[in-house]
Amino acid sequence: MDRKRVAGPELSVAPLIEYPVDHKRWTPQQEKRHDSKRQPEDMRPIYLKTGLIGQASGSAYIELEKTKLACGVYGPKPVKRIGQTFSGRGLLTCEIKFATFSCAKRRNQMRDPQEKELSQILTQALSPAIRLDLLPKSAIEVYITVLESDGLGSCFSAAITAASVALAHAGIEMLDLVAGCSASYIQTGPARSISSGAESIPPQIFMDADLEEEKYEQGSIVLAYMPSLNEVTHVLQSGKAEGSIISQSVEHCVEACNKIYAVMHHALLESVKENQTQL
Repeated sequence: MDRKRVAGPELSVAPLIEYPVDHKRWTPQQEKRHDSKRQPEDMRPIYLKTGLIGQASGSAYIELEKTKLACGVYGPKPVKRIGQTFSGRGLLTCEIKFATFSCAKRRNQMRDPQEKELSQILTQALSPAIRLDLLPKSAIEVYITVLESDGLGSCFSAAITAASVALAHAGIEMLDLVAGCSASYIQTGPARSISSGAESIPPQIFMDADLEEEKYEQGSIVLAYMPSLNEVTHVLQSGKAEGSIISQSVEHCVEACNKIYAVMHHALLESVKENQTQL
């Protein structure tokens, strides 16, 4: 017997997942959301807290029911890349990493192409809001760890919100906070058919769709928005949808971002009050 190894049980059994007796698989034809308490325009409750990581310059933790993320900001600090030419603007780098246990299917420990793409999009969404012109020869690093994911769109929009709050918590000068919001286009009725003359029901806009709802989506949109300046920093559109549906979803996302903006302000004010009490 090798005593250096952890002696596990000789026989292992997979856990049994028990569902309620009246459990039924959700379908969009029910004309209700997966969470029956929410209307199509409703978002999940948001919990936002700063100061999670003590070693970071700024940090934030965000939770939307089954979506949980932690963000840490390091910098501004001198650029240490060898051979890099002088730049009058600061360098912003973002990295999103899904924990191996964050999704239903186990994620790889190494970064996959999806994580690299989301990291680049996050950099594009945050850069317009940061005064990088005031940070020459400096670098800002943003690291986001997804602890639990309940839908890719809502997870990425939460990453935008958490990263913006963490940057503000780090004391980095910004033009405005960036709030992120997502919407999905889901067909709840008969789809449009060219052969039949019957009128079809257009896709319905579900705000902050969860993982079960995303399985039926025809398209989705993620909006990064600065409410005080009334400016959009980035729009990520996927799938197919008519122009009227997209414009409606943008309006809904802007309204939701204004509500998220109040939560972001409250979290930052609470962190300031906590720092004052500790002094």
